[in-house]
Formats: sequence, structure tokens, C-alpha cells
Amino acid sequence: MTPIICLTRARSGPRRPPGSPPLPAAPLLAALSRDALDLLGAILRDRPATVSALAALTGRSPANVSRSLQMLARYGLMRLARQGRDVRPGPVAGAVRVDFATGTWSAEPAPG
Repeated sequence: MTPIICLTRARSGPRRPPGSPPLPAAPLLAALSRDALDLLGAILRDRPATVSALAALTGRSPANVSRSLQMLARYGLMRLARQGRDVRPGPVAGAVRVDFATGTWSAEPAPG
């Protein structure tokens, strides 16, 4: 499943308590490059076991993939779980909603 950017009204960001201020959308939109979206799509579609497997799948270097995944994890779109020497990428968000009227965003959970 490919990540979808839905352009609809959003109320709050991912995993935020009720009443939290909305998250500004501009930094997130700047971070969602074509490469970042391709990585999210590959993780949702293929469920690679490690960052190294994702790098091999996408043809990118492990260091480059790791940097991109760390940035996506800072926005709460995915998680990185260390297993010994390996790092396992896991999707948190399956879709992002942007409210252009307020300049905010929210994320919808990734499918099971």
C-alpha cells in the first residue's frame, strides 16, 4: 500500500493528547520528498525486516536510508526498533492529512 497524502481538514497530529496545539504542516511537507514517500511506500508494501533490507530493496545506501528514516520517525510517521545490531523499520502512519486553512497536519494509523 502506498502512503497517501489526503488534503482535508485536520485537527491534531499523531498520538497527541486531546487539546494539544495542532502541529505546523510546513516542516512536515518539506520533509516529505519523493524519496521519503518511496521509503514509506516500500515499508508499508513490503515490510522489510531491517534497514539494510530496505536499502537493498530501494537501491539506496543503508546510511542514506537510515537518515531518511530517522527524519520520518521524528515526525511520528514510523518507528525504528533496534534488534541486536539490526534496526527494524515499522510504519506508524498510513496517511497524512493536511489542513491548508490552518496550516496543520495529522496522521492516520498504518494498517495492521
